Amino acid sequence: MTACFTDHPDFTPFDCVSNNVPLDEMNPVLSQIRDRRQLRDAITSSHLPLEKPDQCPDAVLNRILWHAQMGFDQPYPEWAVMDADDD
Repeated sequence: MTACFTDHPDFTPFDCVSNNVPLDEMNPVLSQIRDRRQLRDAITSSHLPLEKPDQCPDAVLNRILWHAQMGFDQPYPEWAVMDADDD
């Protein structure tokens, strides 16, 4: 972990950016999702154990989050997938 930090902190002020997504906006109901890939991820997400930390299968949740952020045209970075033996 020490490689993630520096001996010299950067106290440069940062600009606060306002939120671009309404915080009270909910996901659409499943019947309104037309893209079959988004629908598949939405259905899978609805069955994930999200009530407690670290209960979801990492590979499943990471792919859903990747597609939600990057879209389905951007391939999932297979190089980032770790084998269970790497833990």
